[in-house]
Amino acid sequence: MSKMKSLKVLSLCAGVALASQQTLAADAGKFYVGADVGSTQFSGDGPAKDSVFVPGQKFKDSDTSYGLHVGFQFNDWFAAELGYTDFGSATDGFKIRPDIAFIVAPNDTQTVEAKGVSLSGVFSYKLTSDFALLGILGVSSMDYENTLSGGFSPVTGSLLEKRSFSDQGLIYGLGAKYALNDSLAARVELRRNDVGDFSLDTTSLGFEYSF
Repeated sequence: MSKMKSLKVLSLCAGVALASQQTLAADAGKFYVGADVGSTQFSGDGPAKDSVFVPGQKFKDSDTSYGLHVGFQFNDWFAAELGYTDFGSATDGFKIRPDIAFIVAPNDTQTVEAKGVSLSGVFSYKLTSDFALLGILGVSSMDYENTLSGGFSPVTGSLLEKRSFSDQGLIYGLGAKYALNDSLAARVELRRNDVGDFSLDTTSLGFEYSF
């Protein structure tokens, strides 16, 4: 190979390497913020730990959820993300044990409100320069407001009990992101929070702004 051709090949390789570094630099070192709206399905053990209920009943209902998140894109395939979600509230009815139904009505109603924060790793795989698949894995902390209502008898009166509790668990999911321009992207996700006795499955659509 002649010296001139060698120089051309070296120049081409240097140009490719420089372009690759600029592409990575464009994706790396960016903060971003986002917001989303979705639907969350509550499911789980329900009130089974309460001794007045028939064991083994499952809680199942859904509500609209709203979320905010902020993250930092370390490189073109990994970001760390802090999120907050208001999962809304869900209500379901349950049967009370037959042996005590004579003092309490034979069903009861439980309402659960859930809000939580999460810290996740977001893994990206680009299919094109504008479209990427996402994988999410992290930890979450949930705050619950639990209300038991319904049931009445001359002995016990009306049953209305409120309690608050917190729990920690895992969050994982899949999604996709489409860049609308250099700063704005649309994002769709399916996430699960496995926290204590409950699983919360959220499908959401949102937008992100990078700066």
